[in-house]
Amino acid sequence: MRSQWSALTLLLAAAACSERTISGPATRAADAVALSRASAPNGEPRDLVGGVFTETDDPTENAVVAFGRRADGTLAYLGNFPTGGQGLGGQNVADPLASQFAVLLSPDHQYLFAVNAKSNSIAAFAVQKNGITAIGTYPSNGAKPVSLAATEHVLYVLNQGSNTITGFRIDRGQLRYEPSLTRALSTSAKGGAAIRFDRDSHLLAVTERLSNTIDVFEVRRGILAKTPVQTASNGAGPFGFDWTPRHELVASEAGNGSVSSYSAARDGALVTDTRSISTHQAAPCWLITTHDGRFAYAANAGSGSVTGFAIDPRGSLTILNGDGMTGILGAGTTPLDLDVSQDSKFLYVLKAGVNTVGAFAVNHDGALSNLPDGVGGLPTRSGQMGLAAY
Repeated sequence: MRSQWSALTLLLAAAACSERTISGPATRAADAVALSRASAPNGEPRDLVGGVFTETDDPTENAVVAFGRRADGTLAYLGNFPTGGQGLGGQNVADPLASQFAVLLSPDHQYLFAVNAKSNSIAAFAVQKNGITAIGTYPSNGAKPVSLAATEHVLYVLNQGSNTITGFRIDRGQLRYEPSLTRALSTSAKGGAAIRFDRDSHLLAVTERLSNTIDVFEVRRGILAKTPVQTASNGAGPFGFDWTPRHELVASEAGNGSVSSYSAARDGALVTDTRSISTHQAAPCWLITTHDGRFAYAANAGSGSVTGFAIDPRGSLTILNGDGMTGILGAGTTPLDLDVSQDSKFLYVLKAGVNTVGAFAVNHDGALSNLPDGVGGLPTRSGQMGLAAY
């Protein structure tokens, strides 16, 4: 007989993933000291060259879970750090936000931001070599913030509940709300899942999984166009996505188990490069590209696997493995988000079903080799969400 959690995992696959300051710094001084002094098993803090972050999404006290990254790609648990708000998780909640980029690093990796979807706020942290310290918690100025996008100077928040995106100026990690930056999504848009700037911050895209559309805003001098260009998705349930350096948008389609790619014009209009190529796996909801734009990886929530694609210079996709199993995580692991390291040598996946962070080495040909999981800090079946790496 299947366990309650296994049944929930199957439901997830069927559903295809479905102006005031609230507080000052949320992390206790003792937490910051503990993090700065944390040492990895078989290693010292100086051995850490990067970091991986997720959040518990706890409905009582949300927290960021921090891991240090060693040069060989393995992870060391560093600590849990309160966000000063509440998430939407809870016992046996598999995918409460139905989003990607709930946790986000600034492009220069100096700051980390995380959503508090239940309390409608955003937490900001400073990133040091060996961890993070809290800066503050700020209202999202909308309902149910689920996804974040940032340049080094501006942060945008996708408020799924109010169908809007709100903008903030980033000032040494502090967030200053800018009402003039707020934009509504297209009138027909529904189910905003992810928001993301392209690599040179000229375009800002939002996938909308319930209306099967993608909104793209043109960006000039950090200011968004008043209205987006809306494009119908090739497949049902556009969800996770990322950009290549060539202004190509690659998106997962959770509704029919596929991935499409598009080329973007300067005004945000999208033209299809590859139409709905199947992953041959269940519920590919989250997707990331390598920083050089050569490969894309989709996390399959219903199959416990990762599907890799090669991206040619024209933006066309070719699946790396005929069965779609480029990376194997295992039954019941329920991968919910993923990211690559700064050098794209390692891929990290949130394995929500077993409360760990999975790790792979990315080979030159895009193949994935399993590394030991990052263990610690993730409470059992709490609805943890988001993953950011550098």
